[in-house]
Amino acid sequence: MTRPAMLLLAAVVASPVAALLVHRLAKELGFLEPPVSKEQEQKRGVLVAIYALLVFLPVFLFGWERRWPRAWVAFGIVSGAALVFFAASGAVAASRLWRLRHPAPRAEAAAPAEPGPAPGNPL
Repeated sequence: MTRPAMLLLAAVVASPVAALLVHRLAKELGFLEPPVSKEQEQKRGVLVAIYALLVFLPVFLFGWERRWPRAWVAFGIVSGAALVFFAASGAVAASRLWRLRHPAPRAEAAAPAEPGPAPGNPL
């Protein structure tokens, strides 16, 4: 068996094991449970976006520097699209989280009324 074939076989065997370990870790850390509050939901979105950028950015930059071989052009396009998607979703989640933590001051609904005679008082 050639070395590339052995690496392919190892990747095919290791992929489900790695996916299972990531799933168990996410379950133990509470990422698969429904969020308790809107703030926690936005925090998760920001965290996922940061991790995705950490994964996709080096891959994209390495491929860009190596001028993406023809067979990998589609992979480069998908990697770039993933970078844009996760950057946008992280920015949206961060802005929503900011608005949740720093609400805008509310304007007074009605101006205070002029003091006048109390009801039932003839003066």
